[in-house]
Amino acid sequence: MFARPNHHSFFVMRHLRLIVLWLAAMLCGVAGAAQPRGWADSLRSGDLLFVGDSTGMGQAVQESTGRYSHVAIVERRGEGLYVIDATPANGVARRPLGQLLEEGMSVDVYRLTAPFDTAAMLARAQELIGQPYDNAFLPDNGALYCSELICTVYLSRHGKPLFSTKPMNWRDADGNLPDYWVEHFRKLGMPVPEGVEGTNPADLARSSVLKYAFPLQ
Repeated sequence: MFARPNHHSFFVMRHLRLIVLWLAAMLCGVAGAAQPRGWADSLRSGDLLFVGDSTGMGQAVQESTGRYSHVAIVERRGEGLYVIDATPANGVARRPLGQLLEEGMSVDVYRLTAPFDTAAMLARAQELIGQPYDNAFLPDNGALYCSELICTVYLSRHGKPLFSTKPMNWRDADGNLPDYWVEHFRKLGMPVPEGVEGTNPADLARSSVLKYAFPLQ
């Protein structure tokens, strides 16, 4: 003999099911807003990718300056996506975007807030491909580090840098010089360039000429 259905329980379960479905839809919507579907189609030439990583240099940069330790330029070439960046391994180079993403680092996309001559900027960046990486982090020495490359090629229509430099700080939040930098500059046989004019990815990301777009990974 079948039990008589409990109409109250039926309606409660139905109501709970609707709540669960609504929450699932909301979560999907939030995820979609954070990273657009088909994000590869959303990337534009001239976008900047800000990277946080766990390498020795990456952690030392972040301890001294903030959230990011690397920055790269997006370039669309036909159907392909590439980055132009300056790294210790390759100097200034163009490489597939997938190569950067395979390194497993967190990557955020930032975009310029005003109209900009992207073609002219990319032409300047392409002219610098092959330059060595600037391990000394000094200005005007024939080599470039990642954010120095950005400051060099992102110019206004009047030829003025869009990003400013400031005296560099190499110390962590407690005022201590990380061991990584002590050893790094000891090997180069030079003092830590504390106070020398320069730049870093975290400062660039805070610039008023950029806006946060979405996370890439």
